[in-house]
Amino acid sequence: MLTVLVAGALVLGNDPQDSIWDRLDVYANGRLRWESTFDQLNGEDRQRGRMRFRVGAAYRLDESLTAEARLSTASDGRDANNPHWDFGDGPDGFSGGDIVLDRFYLSWLPYDTLELRGGKMPHAFQGPPVFGELVWDDDVQPAGASAVWTPKMDSSWKLDVRLAEYVAVESSSDTEPAMFGIQGHAKLPLSGTASLELASAYMDWSHTENFANAPSPGNQGNTSLAGGFGIWDSWIATNVGEGRAKTTVFGQYLDNLDDDTGEDQGLALGARVGTLGKRGDWNVFGTYYDLDANAVFSPVAQDDTPIAGTGTGKGMSGLIAGAQYFLRDNLSFRLWALTSDADEDPFRIRFDIDFSVK
Repeated sequence: MLTVLVAGALVLGNDPQDSIWDRLDVYANGRLRWESTFDQLNGEDRQRGRMRFRVGAAYRLDESLTAEARLSTASDGRDANNPHWDFGDGPDGFSGGDIVLDRFYLSWLPYDTLELRGGKMPHAFQGPPVFGELVWDDDVQPAGASAVWTPKMDSSWKLDVRLAEYVAVESSSDTEPAMFGIQGHAKLPLSGTASLELASAYMDWSHTENFANAPSPGNQGNTSLAGGFGIWDSWIATNVGEGRAKTTVFGQYLDNLDDDTGEDQGLALGARVGTLGKRGDWNVFGTYYDLDANAVFSPVAQDDTPIAGTGTGKGMSGLIAGAQYFLRDNLSFRLWALTSDADEDPFRIRFDIDFSVK
């Protein structure tokens, strides 16, 4: 991976007096998890250990162009929503696990106000705080192109407009399923320590009928992937206070404008009290969600709840709540619980140890 980035730098002709290490940013993050799921759809409980590790590098090819690549663990089947190894994966617990290249893209800044990306990259849109993966799982790294325009403003407001087009499945015989989306996103300071953040996006999925010809399309609950998916996703969040008293509250509304089955809406409400990111920080958080079966496009939606995505084709509701403590700036413990109000009403308990290296 690093060889590719360095070779690209040589092709573009860096200043020979510039050190490679001055231009290189290497990072990594990992997780150890214990997870218990109770009252699964098959009536059984499940206990398992899990782990995730990712290492990446960003190399500044010149003042406006950066290349980034990342390696990640991958689950059996290489599910894009799930980069975790389970303890005991493979024919026995002693075999190695899969590693994938989950990011490889170029980022270009032709102007101070415009960033263009192309390749396999993070999703371009801004999700809500507290729990922002109902519509798009953070682990899914789409392939395509995106643009973020951040105009200069005289006020203290911050505004950006985001465009993205992703190819969902590569096909040699059919038109490829793809997504085109646009989002407006703003941050507005209020009086004192209070602030307001809001966003609204529209994501149009085309040719989803050709998912039927793709291996393991990853349907996590939609009634039919061949149906229409034009998802309007809007959210608003407020931040009040600072330090350990900082409180974030958000609301999110979803509407699949292309659905004709009547199973097309969703909402989420959540809050977090406390801070995160520095040694000694702690926070408690909670989110209530209620999703119709086709409120989100399930192959890219969250897979954290006991029944992933939008359940079993009927939609579902539930709670996600927990607490997190930072032992160091780069080391945290998180205990959380997740429920799915669907068949058998399964619920899940997780304990995570997360760390990062920069």
